[in-house]
Amino acid sequence: MSKAFPDDTFLARWLNGELSQAEETELKAREDFADLQKIAEESSNISLPSFSEGGAWEQLLAAKKERGEIQKGRRRFMRRLRWSAAAVLALAAVAYWMWQPATPLVVAQVGEQRSGSLPDGSTYQLNAGGTLDFDEATWTTKRAVQLKGEAFFEVEKGSEFTVVTPSGEVRVLGTSFNVWARKSQLEVVCYSGKVRVIGGAEPVEIEAGQKAVLMEGGNLSTSNLQLTPTPSWFRGWTNCEGLSLTRVFEELERQYGLQVNWENESYRVYEGGFPNDDLEQALKFICDPMELQFELSSDKKRVRIFSK
Repeated sequence: MSKAFPDDTFLARWLNGELSQAEETELKAREDFADLQKIAEESSNISLPSFSEGGAWEQLLAAKKERGEIQKGRRRFMRRLRWSAAAVLALAAVAYWMWQPATPLVVAQVGEQRSGSLPDGSTYQLNAGGTLDFDEATWTTKRAVQLKGEAFFEVEKGSEFTVVTPSGEVRVLGTSFNVWARKSQLEVVCYSGKVRVIGGAEPVEIEAGQKAVLMEGGNLSTSNLQLTPTPSWFRGWTNCEGLSLTRVFEELERQYGLQVNWENESYRVYEGGFPNDDLEQALKFICDPMELQFELSSDKKRVRIFSK
């Protein structure tokens, strides 16, 4: 569930371009920012009848003057103006959500992977805990998918292909690449061709063997990699080299459907990975080099992590 906005005027100030830089950064970090952008785009396409506030008020003033209801009428009038603005946004929201599927078209539950083909023959492989949406009706004119989670794509050549995530977009023509997008984080690895990553302050282009990561400051960082033919999670292995231990445990939760309770949690970097088909082995792979111990519940749904 998305968190509440800081105040009742937050969205209105955003639509009017009145947010501070800090407020804009906070807004873009929200999980539902991509949805809000869609609503804003829809609202900009709605036209209202021409309306003169001054003329309407003069008419109302003449009608109410004799009955001593000026102040009361003015309050009602302003209330109607506010409701009209709210109605525009509500209508845009309805139009957007009517276009959206009621539920994601593809859902990979905890501990599973889903694969399939898109209308043009492009293919996807969706990792555990991810969702994928696309509109078949408009596919011939706009090749676009909405992704939350991690997925690998092999794209057929043709018009521009776009992966929309809560933190940015990935655009290609024909290539293969892996996208990891959760919360406000975004990582893209290119396996063939070229990939354009749009997010943060400036977009970047990466080629096969390169990786782009959206940093906390809002900039995209690129680096070179030694690639295997496909991502490690295709082969039942979650690669976590250079990741924070907190994120490693989050990935463990997604692969095994368990709850991790890490006592005295702290920022630590992990260099390794774990198998996706043996929970106890996975815990040993993570905990042993980090000098941690674990205590697994009898139903294997909860694990306590603590220092030795």
